[in-house]
Amino acid sequence: MAQPHGRAELLRYGLDWLLAAAILMAMALVLDRFGRSLPPGLATVLPPMFASVRAGMRFVRSEKRPLAGREAWLASLAMTGVVAVLTLLQLLLLWNSAMITEAREVIPGSFLALIALVLLGVVLLVNRLFLGHGIKLGLKRLEE
Repeated sequence: MAQPHGRAELLRYGLDWLLAAAILMAMALVLDRFGRSLPPGLATVLPPMFASVRAGMRFVRSEKRPLAGREAWLASLAMTGVVAVLTLLQLLLLWNSAMITEAREVIPGSFLALIALVLLGVVLLVNRLFLGHGIKLGLKRLEE
């Protein structure tokens, strides 16, 4: 039985999240050339939306059933863990960049940690909501 929080599925989720984040970053760079910007918060919400919908659809394709509430929450929690790890890796890669260095100097670490926890809570809710949406889409496609 392929669970959305199994190792292979979490890897696929992470790759989908990275793909969405990279596309979003490219869009931001293009828009910046024209003096425009993306709405604030979009980078926090859009990649997990995309990745969790795809995870839900993949689950239905392999299992042909919806997820129970507890299973869906566990899968969403595991997916949020993937986002936390990928975000931490990005932070480590950018640790000495001007933006991160300035933030470390100006903003207290405890406040940054609180913001990170709040954002991970948002990602958890987005994952849960859109995992369910992906499952519904997958079930609808099975009926067709």
